[in-house]
This record gives sequence, C-alpha cells and structure tokens, in this order.
Amino acid sequence: MKKLLLSGLALSVCLSVFAQNARVQVQSKLNPATANKVAKIQRPVDQVTAPLRAVNPSVVSHRNAQTEVIIGTTVYDLQSNYGTCGNRIKVWDDGTISAVWTKGDQDPSFADRGTGYNYYNGSSWAPSPTARVESFKTGWPNVSGTSSSGEMMISHGNNASLGAQDTSGTNITYRMTKGAGSWTSTPLGNVNNIMTNFTWPRLVVGGANGNTLHAIGNENGGSFYVYYSRSDDGGATWAVEQQLLPDMSTDFFEGPVDAYEITARGDVIAIVAGGFAEDLTLWKSTDNGQNWTKTTINHFPLAPFDYNTGITDVDGDGIADTVFTTDSGPAVLIDNNDMVHVVVGLMRVLDDDPTGGVSYFPGTDGLLYWNESMPAGDITNNVIAAIEDIDGSGAIEIPGGIALYQCSLTGMPSLGLDAANNIHLVYSSIIENTTNGNPIPELEEAYRNVYYMNSADGGTTWSTPTRVEPSDFDEQVWPNMAKKVDDCVSIIYHKDGEPGNTFQPSTDAGGNEVPDPYGSYDVIYNCIPNPFVGIAENNLGDVKSTIYPNPVQEVMNVDYTLTSNQKMKIQLVNVLGEVVYTDEVAGVTGVNHVKINVRGFASGIYSLNTTVGTKIYGQKVVVR
Repeated sequence: MKKLLLSGLALSVCLSVFAQNARVQVQSKLNPATANKVAKIQRPVDQVTAPLRAVNPSVVSHRNAQTEVIIGTTVYDLQSNYGTCGNRIKVWDDGTISAVWTKGDQDPSFADRGTGYNYYNGSSWAPSPTARVESFKTGWPNVSGTSSSGEMMISHGNNASLGAQDTSGTNITYRMTKGAGSWTSTPLGNVNNIMTNFTWPRLVVGGANGNTLHAIGNENGGSFYVYYSRSDDGGATWAVEQQLLPDMSTDFFEGPVDAYEITARGDVIAIVAGGFAEDLTLWKSTDNGQNWTKTTINHFPLAPFDYNTGITDVDGDGIADTVFTTDSGPAVLIDNNDMVHVVVGLMRVLDDDPTGGVSYFPGTDGLLYWNESMPAGDITNNVIAAIEDIDGSGAIEIPGGIALYQCSLTGMPSLGLDAANNIHLVYSSIIENTTNGNPIPELEEAYRNVYYMNSADGGTTWSTPTRVEPSDFDEQVWPNMAKKVDDCVSIIYHKDGEPGNTFQPSTDAGGNEVPDPYGSYDVIYNCIPNPFVGIAENNLGDVKSTIYPNPVQEVMNVDYTLTSNQKMKIQLVNVLGEVVYTDEVAGVTGVNHVKINVRGFASGIYSLNTTVGTKIYGQKVVVR
C-alpha cells in the first residue's frame, strides 16, 4: 500500500525562519513510516496570474446569511483519508434533501460504525439519528437515487484481511421511497459477487434515463488500483464489474487510495484520481461508461514512481528534489456544456530515502483549478484561493501548529452547478491567528473554516472567497456540496471545538504520537443563498408562484397566478418545522399579490408552504 511520510512542519509568524521540528507518523489507511523534514507555509499567491485571480467583486456572497442545522453527530471522525468524500448530499428535484456520513459512537473499536443518514422533507430535517442505517460495520457512504429504484447508498467495501472490519463486501443499501420506509442492504455485484474487495467506494447516477449506476473504488489487498463498475438497470444487475480504468496499471505504480471522485451528467461521466506522487488524471466518457478518454491534468515528473526503491531525483543529479504537485483530494464537476472542471489542493512532496515512503509538506497552501479548455500537464500555478489574510498584514500568522488531514492547508474542495451554468465551490482553509490553546506547545493548533466562492463565466474568473459560518474557535472540515444548486447552495460539513481528528494524530517535541481525544463531531447542514438568484418562481400546475426578493430582509412579495378561484392556506416554516407565519387567502383567477412581513424573523432558510385543495406546494425562502 502507498506510504506517505509526513514532513515535520515549521509554521512561522510572518513567514519568518522560526521553525519547530516534529517527528510524526500519520495514522490512516496508509501505514506510513516517519520523517523529519522542515517546511514553511507555502503561499503561492504571488504566482497567480489572470484570468484565474479572484477578480469578480460584482458577485455578492451573502456573508452571515446562512442557516446552520445540526443534522447528526459522530465520534468516529475520519470521513476521508485525503479530504475527498464523494457524493454525500443529494438535492432531489422536488427540493427534498438526503445526506449521509460515516457514523460511529463506540470508541475505540467502533463496532457500530456505519452510515449516518438524515432527510429534509421540504420543510424540516428529521431528528438527528442515534444509530447507523445498516446492521453491520461499514462506512464511506455515498447517496444517490434513480428514476425507478428510489433512494440508495453505497458503503465501504470490507475484506477479512482488514481484521476489525466487517467481511460483507461493498454494499448497496436502498429503499423505493426516499425519506421513508425500511432499508434493504445487498452486496454490490451480480450473483457471483466478485466485488467483495471494492473499497472506499463512490457512487453516482447517470444515463439519459437517469437509471445507470456508476461506481468506483479501490481493489483492496492488492495493487489498490482504481476500478469502475456500472449497472444499467438501477442496480438490479451489473454490466461491468471491477473494470480497471484505462492505463491505470501502466501509468500508476500503485493506485490512488481513497483519492478519487466521480460525477455524471446524463451520458457524460467524469472520474478524477491521483495526486501526491502520482499523476492527477481525468477519465471521461460521453457514452455512459462504454468508452473512456484519458487526460493527465497534472503530471508528476517521475510517474509512475516506485517510492520503495527510488527518490524524487527529477534532474538526475542523484539528489532528491522537492516536487510541487497536487494533493489527493480532487473535486470534479461537469457543466451544462459537458465541460469538466476540477479543483484540488496544492502540495509539495519529497522522497530522499529509496527504502522508505514519500514525505509531504503539510504547510503547503493553495487551491488549484483546471478545466478542459486549459492546458494540462502542470497546473501547480493555477491558484484561485489560499489562506485568508484576515488582519490584512500581508502575511499569515499562525501562533502554533496545524492539525493534519493529509491535504493542502486550503483544500477539501467540493463543487456544484446551478441551472444557469454558474459554478459553486466550497473548501476548508486555515484561519490565521487562531489556536486551540493547548498548553503543550507542539499540540497548539489552528482552526479551519469552510469557505465559499463561485464563477459566473465557466471558471475564467472567481468571486472573492467568504467564510460560510465565520467562527475562530470551531473546526469545520470535510465540506460536501450537492451537485444540484437551486436557490440554495446546499452543503454539509463536520464541526467540533478541536482541530484535527483521532486517526491522523499530532506529535510532541519528541516525535511521539498524541492522538486527539475522542469527542463528538456535529454534522452540519448549511444553505448558502445562491447569489445569482433574486426571484424564485415555481410552476405548480394549477398554481404559479413568484417570490421576490429572495433572499428577503423586510417584506416578501408572493404573486400567485391561479387558473380558477381557489382558497389558499399559506404558511412559512423554519428548519425546525415550526410554523412562524400563517394566513388564508381567497384566491381568484389570475394574479393574487400577497405580502409577508418577515421583520424580526431569525435569519435562515424557510419553506413557504401553500396548500391549494388537497395539494401542498413548497418553496425555499432565505431571510437575511
């Protein structure tokens, strides 16, 4: 299995040469050894050149206009080995939402580990779940659905060789009605179930009829190459089972471990995998997974690189070189013109030990962007975001150290798209001048928060990043955005009061591992108001409604157009399911104008529910 050595980091005030050396060992799926390297924060913002610079100030990201809802909790706090989580939140066409995460509360064995799940019914979220969905140990869920098979999740493929993990294989868990009814779990694959070694899976639904399942994952216990599987009938049978991606075995010394994403738009499918000491590679299909074309987005100069026998000697002088590359947490999106967009963190790596693994520098900062219209091969200068200089000093001040997530200091990206082809992006980044106040200097760490930015011109320019929920004393990581963006940019993320996670521990001055104490993460849902949406319209058959302005601060206008005289019951419901406004209107044929005073209402997302006859129609409203 791939071995990544964590370079000891030197974080500095004003990027001075003051440094702390730490001897650490990353605790994750990677089984790495130790290293003792020195690094400073790498802020590549001076390398940024137009048109990638954030130069679109006319786009307003409504800071502090979001609504935070705790939809779940978990003590098991490793959601991804590198920051990429797959598809963990789905916005359905009717505005309901499904969200999943890896949940476990029985530390340290986590025998109860499985899928945490919650559902937004259009008005409110269900209570936070107290147990996993499955009856067996699993993890790494993705959620999706099809036109005929209802709601479904794929979860971590397990193997007896992994010891404590369950041996039931990768699972599809499904039910016919989203948000309601009991779940059924079945092994991924056909009767022979040859996909028992399919691990760290990702799932997406595609196809012209919206009924094709596309899954990727590692073959565990072997080469860890990335394999692809496809079902053309909603998961009933699998036309492709564990197919090796083209050139994977020749271009990669070992497959990217949990370092890949997949997305779909009709018959167009995109898979991105790699990073660290590997190429970052795109596989794209325009015929629903029948054939693939490959693009090397970022070429690692020594790929395929055998870290067990070689060093990163790029120029051939016998001395190991530090290499700028990408981290292994990519996000991928297909826009309405079928163009692929990729965002990934910047990284530096070094291997100066021919018998050891690859070291990485966790002090590296920068978020990179690429799309198919841009040159490929080296994207390490395509920086669109970095740590925010909050105090405007011209330098990044970090009083202590940083918690480890095996990704860039600005990383963990996730992408979404609205109907107007606007691109939306969230990521997690270090907050300068923050510290958890740990009395042990080596364990004093800065916090991360979730940021939002967007592009209205296909990635040519980007809005200035803003914090989703500004908090200097909360760790916000693993953000995941629903691919479908409507009037809300719907995201989930994990939040607690301590930087880092238990499985990727900090180290003290002697190089001893000091795991973070077990605690409870909150799983947060947040609606970021889509800044490109000012008027919300809804065609409801016999009723058409138009809401403006949206978001609203004082008075909300609703124009109902009726095809006949109808009595309407109008309610405004908050995310807790509480009715905060109600009225009845004797509607007449034509346009009916209704004003709703929202002064004094708490900022957040609401559902405007209109009952006409026996039908209830819901629309999202954001109060600022």
